[in-house]
Amino acid sequence: MVGVLEPSDPRVIGPFELVGRLGAGGMGRVFLGMSAAGRPVAVKIIHAGLAADPEFRARFSIEVAAARKVSGLFTALVVDADVDAQVPWLATAYVSGPSLSEAVRDRGPQSAAPLLAMGAGLAKSLTAIHAAGVVHGDLKPSNVLLALDGPRVIDFGISQAAEAAPQARGGLVVGTPSFMSPEQAAGQATGPLSDVFSLGAVLAFAATGRKPFGTGPAAAVLERVVRGAPDLDGVPPEVRPLIERCLVKDPAGRPAAAALLAEVTAIQAALYQPDEAAPATVAGRGTVADPGTVAGPGTASPAPEAASPAPRRWWRPLVTASAVAGIFVAGAAAGYGLNIMNMHQPGQPSLSPAGGKAHPHDRTGAGDARSGGRAFALAPAGPSPKPPKIIGTYTYQQGQMVYFEISYSDPGQNAAGFGFVGVQESAGLPRQVISFSSPGPGIVEANTIAYPLDQGCGSSVEYTSSVRAWIYDKAGGRSKPVIIHLACST
Repeated sequence: MVGVLEPSDPRVIGPFELVGRLGAGGMGRVFLGMSAAGRPVAVKIIHAGLAADPEFRARFSIEVAAARKVSGLFTALVVDADVDAQVPWLATAYVSGPSLSEAVRDRGPQSAAPLLAMGAGLAKSLTAIHAAGVVHGDLKPSNVLLALDGPRVIDFGISQAAEAAPQARGGLVVGTPSFMSPEQAAGQATGPLSDVFSLGAVLAFAATGRKPFGTGPAAAVLERVVRGAPDLDGVPPEVRPLIERCLVKDPAGRPAAAALLAEVTAIQAALYQPDEAAPATVAGRGTVADPGTVAGPGTASPAPEAASPAPRRWWRPLVTASAVAGIFVAGAAAGYGLNIMNMHQPGQPSLSPAGGKAHPHDRTGAGDARSGGRAFALAPAGPSPKPPKIIGTYTYQQGQMVYFEISYSDPGQNAAGFGFVGVQESAGLPRQVISFSSPGPGIVEANTIAYPLDQGCGSSVEYTSSVRAWIYDKAGGRSKPVIIHLACST
């Protein structure tokens, strides 16, 4: 939420004009600023009294250096900074969306689906942060912003290079008591697994609306962090074992962020795999509609999906792994679904702008399940392999490129590639079908692909694109497609 500037607030910091207040804390204040080109930025300035403290100024320099190491991927991109100014400041790309603490306060605790989606995004964030040799050190709900394309981890105020000496020494404890790890609470050296503990505490808060180690004086909370059991009453049973593993007191017993991401993805795939024997009706909820269909104005309601026992509300956040932000920002889940989902119906051609040049890896027609261009022999008796299923998407910027990343489950173990096509105004993006064996500039990992598109980021000609993307299997079947919006971070 953007507040008005107070009379004592500055109007200009560096090259940025300040137009509103975003928040304040013990370290400083954060303002909404505008660049000369009209781009919104978040400008953080430290309190004038603290600027005179050489140790605090050094700590702020560490924050800026850490943010620069991982910016543009899963945090707010660093736009500019001046750590030597009379009042040091840091400007990052403005992330439109509430913090997790605000979202839980306004909307209440999350159910299993959005919780898993956010957990996947945060695990991916920590994976990138740790790969850059950085430990965040203060992961908490107010430092998680729920943008429309996924959570962003911000405020590296006490982060440190993993190879550097720890910030906590001589019994000094730096961090937020309710969300710090036992080793951090005890003033010991911390590492990436300390952030994993904090992530478990953040997920517990999102699931219950309560701090897992209670409230009260800091010393009492820290004692419970070190020796007490977390309060996980009300955590969805599908997610509780995962959170418990993160909150193990001994760092050696916790999963690394990358392993945590794989575990979250596996839970998502298992949780939303339709049960073949389940009835089409859930007691007390009525008929379960097809989760991949959104009825437009004047159209009939979609036919029931006989195989799915899950409540429909659980599916919409899984359209993208980052769509959890829409639950809080869009005002209504149905409205968000209408904006995000544009499902391809059988018999309708894929959209392709006229005149677009073919990509060198374009294999139009490969894996296409439409009839007319290819004949298929009848499959032998028995169940057909289940087609792949998209369970999440993410976008991030690297240089001029914006990558769209797709996470998917492969129940039939025969996923063969992916395809996408530009929609609406995305001229120059013809339909492309790309094999996993020849991804070109794409990146293929276990159950994840990432593909770059040039959006001109940082140049004088930046633009946004929207693509419809899908995963296909060896038999020509394909997942239900999703719409992904790509835009530069600045």
